[in-house]
Amino acid sequence: MAAKKKAISKEIKLLNWKVLLLVAAAFSAFIPTLNNEFVNWDDIVYIMNNDMITSFSMANFQKIFTTYFMGNYHPFILLSFSLDFHLFKFAAPGYHFHNLLLHVLNSVLVYIFFFNLLKKNVNVAVTIAMIFALHPMHVESVAWVSERKDLLYTAYFFLSLIAYISYLKKNKITLLLVSLLFFIFSLLSKAQAVTLPLILFLADYLLSRKFEPRVILEKIPFLVLSVAFGIIAVLAQNENSYINPLGIPLWQSLFYAPYGIWIYLLKFIFPFYQTAVYNYPVTLQGAFPFYIYFSPLIFIPVTYIIWKTWKNNKYVTFGMLFFLLTIFPVLQFLPVGWAVVAERYSYIPYTGLAAIVAIIFWEKRPLLEREKRNFLDASGIAVMLLLFILTWNRGLIWKDSVTLWTDVLKKNPGCVSAYINRAYIFNENKQYNEALQDCTDGLKIDSTNFTLYKNRGIAYGIIGKYDLALADYSSAIRHNPDDYDSYLYRGILFTDKFGNHDDAISDFRKYLTHSPENLNATFNMIVANYNKGSFDSARVYCLKVIRIDPGNEQAKQLLEKIDKLRP
Repeated sequence: MAAKKKAISKEIKLLNWKVLLLVAAAFSAFIPTLNNEFVNWDDIVYIMNNDMITSFSMANFQKIFTTYFMGNYHPFILLSFSLDFHLFKFAAPGYHFHNLLLHVLNSVLVYIFFFNLLKKNVNVAVTIAMIFALHPMHVESVAWVSERKDLLYTAYFFLSLIAYISYLKKNKITLLLVSLLFFIFSLLSKAQAVTLPLILFLADYLLSRKFEPRVILEKIPFLVLSVAFGIIAVLAQNENSYINPLGIPLWQSLFYAPYGIWIYLLKFIFPFYQTAVYNYPVTLQGAFPFYIYFSPLIFIPVTYIIWKTWKNNKYVTFGMLFFLLTIFPVLQFLPVGWAVVAERYSYIPYTGLAAIVAIIFWEKRPLLEREKRNFLDASGIAVMLLLFILTWNRGLIWKDSVTLWTDVLKKNPGCVSAYINRAYIFNENKQYNEALQDCTDGLKIDSTNFTLYKNRGIAYGIIGKYDLALADYSSAIRHNPDDYDSYLYRGILFTDKFGNHDDAISDFRKYLTHSPENLNATFNMIVANYNKGSFDSARVYCLKVIRIDPGNEQAKQLLEKIDKLRP
């Protein structure tokens, strides 16, 4: 009896020590992110210009749960940012610290899940969790504030899995309901959680659970929610025109999807030359690359591995299917967005690959001679240290917008979106010559990009080259007649620098058809009509400005002047 207690005590001590090491490693590797700023890649929309997170009002709460945001339905993310705003306002380190805490929590949850799933094998579970915690492909999910989505949905995802494993062991229906509740929370954080019901079946397979009616019936609520939220996700993406914005033919997406599997597998083994943007591969002539036709060949070795290990080594099968099932929704069979691969999509799926590595490592280790076993141990430690260093350095790349986009252009010089985003931030930083250069370089790649023309027009206008600014705004409008901001900017140039009030009024009117309550455009309508001598029209817009902004003293003063000038 005493020997049994001693063994239990030893196991608990070993477990605590390894979890503490895991927590320390997960936190330490991401310390550079705590000094990072927001980046002009969704952070501005999610945080800087998002009225929904600035108060805990019932109106905001209702809006958060009833609207799509940035092509997604993820109310829990907006609630999370609301909490951050309440605590930190616009101080970026607070948001980054929240992200890092969630990542550390997720690392521990990964450990707990595999500890319970793999018969309390501490070494394997810690190794899986350590790879998850330190893999540099996960930096994007942690260092990018807007990717709170990955962190939060992952936390609830693994909490749901942990509750499900507890349900299987204790056979208490309340634990299944807890698992379902956490699944709902995960879905409310990110749509990629729809794969969880398949992982439940996968856990059943690993635990040799008989495939009987009860096994299916208990999953029905999960499956119904998965389908429902999958439909919601497609509707949300479609509303914001995120589905196939590049117009990729369906037959091509059938090749790009397995190409994505190649990239994810390669980056898991060799996490080098990372970038925030992975463009669809095209030839110099902009055609479909011939080598993409060979990408479906990836299914041959994958299928072979699953077939060979289905009965003899269920753990390898589990890991491979875990990876494939959780990565499947983002493989671009239905093209979404502008990138064929995204590092953030690997956050949960790589856990399956990590499981394969950890299981093989700890299975083979006891079979080796002492010298070879020592070499294997040293190699494992070296790999973990390498992952730590790569993650640390990758976190520095997310320091600010200029650093991020410079890194993208260094590795992907044909990335037009990087030129757009860096030019924007150069304008914000009053680095107008740099902004002009980025826009010009970007237009050499895509001469029809209206945003580059608009950004260059802004820079030209500020440095006083009004003719060039006017030409660029006109080019932006020619390439995209719905670029309403360019109408506004061109209208201001017309009335302030060229005295062309008729064209200015025409541009402002066009803008106001899109945003009828916009204060800036409405006020400029006053100025253009006033300078033209159309006092009746100027008076109408004065009254509109005062209605929108009752405290606007400039509009009130202009109204007094107009009333004195009117006959």
